[in-house]
Amino acid sequence: MSAKKGKPRRSSKTRATPKRAEPVPEPRRPFSSALFGSGSGVMPPIGRSLGRGLLTVVSQPVLLLIGILLVPLAWFALLGLGFEGSPSRLVDVLALPPIATYFDLGTGASIVGIGPAFLIFTGVAIAIRSVVYALLSGLILEALEDGRVSSYGVLRGLAAIPVVIVVQILSFSLIVAGNLIFPVLGPGIGFLGFVAALVGGLFFLGFAPTAAMRQHRGIAETIRRSARAAMLPGGRHLLFCTLYFFVALPVVVGFAPGGSQITANPRLVTWVFALAVNVVHLGFMGALAYRWVVAEPSVPEEPVKRRQSARQPAARGRQSSARGRGRR
Repeated sequence: MSAKKGKPRRSSKTRATPKRAEPVPEPRRPFSSALFGSGSGVMPPIGRSLGRGLLTVVSQPVLLLIGILLVPLAWFALLGLGFEGSPSRLVDVLALPPIATYFDLGTGASIVGIGPAFLIFTGVAIAIRSVVYALLSGLILEALEDGRVSSYGVLRGLAAIPVVIVVQILSFSLIVAGNLIFPVLGPGIGFLGFVAALVGGLFFLGFAPTAAMRQHRGIAETIRRSARAAMLPGGRHLLFCTLYFFVALPVVVGFAPGGSQITANPRLVTWVFALAVNVVHLGFMGALAYRWVVAEPSVPEEPVKRRQSARQPAARGRQSSARGRGRR
């Protein structure tokens, strides 16, 4: 008998079957990491952000001039509408929403009361504030990017007006809902809940104007990306928004000279204090724009998926091994 020549046939037991490496899901950082990060993320630290924002504003005479002129113009407009109150309200003329929205609602209630006229006043205030806030955002962003301000920043701000209007409307809805819901929880918890609502509004909506001018996306997508940027880990963004809340309301209002005095002619020290505080508001606006510019490449296009639990990979491993034994 002649032995058959040929390539030896490899048995099925010794056949090497390459194993497919399963993709390892990216670890999802806990929710608390996004809120109270250690500052090691992609977003710049709070001190650097505030320093860059304030430096951007004070280094541009046009921005300083606009901020200084808007405060007395707002005061004279309120006096023309019949406002009778403390000039300490001047400290939040250029505040960020929803603090600015809270300021407008309180001012409208003191001028026209609660009723149809109040809704008209609120609608006009939202429209005017949206235009002013969008234009200031465009100029501040141009100053951050190019070190100057020009008509180009004005045009970019005009393009962001629809997004800013939505931000103002959402802030108004948040405050109204808070006034209806949180009082039921009692004076202590209700007050804390209302404060948390104001801070949360700035937390999720603060990046929207800058995102609208730099990425030119739809309104809904811009709002979503603002929220995703706020959730980036390591930026201490919640601490940033909480700091701004306490600066904008209890601190500057409580320390405003002549805060309890009702007069149409504020003292010189009151004017100086109010103008300086409104420049600080512009500095916080610049800090938000700077934080977005730095963190923009890291903002995810889609929400981060949850990490699979340890039980799911183990169960899949048992299923695959059982299928392999069944095939044999």
